[in-house]
Amino acid sequence: MLLDTSTLLRTLQPLHPQREATRAAIKALTAQGRELHIVPQNLVELWVVATRPLEQNGLGMTPAAVAVELTRLKNMFDLLPETPAIYPVWE
Repeated sequence: MLLDTSTLLRTLQPLHPQREATRAAIKALTAQGRELHIVPQNLVELWVVATRPLEQNGLGMTPAAVAVELTRLKNMFDLLPETPAIYPVWE
């Protein structure tokens, strides 16, 4: 199962109203034996939003803090390579 970037972003936002539901969904899927995946595009999108200033609809995080989160996410979820085969699987 490929995780959406918005799902990953919720894990970075402690005060977001959907954070706990997101965390519970990830735990439930993992408990059901689902393999959760991310792709490089997720990490690029997350970096852009997380480092964007708050006043520009971002999270206002420092690049160093986002780098730590990217490492955390890559340790939590399987990172699939960007290959031409990904799109047909998704589709």
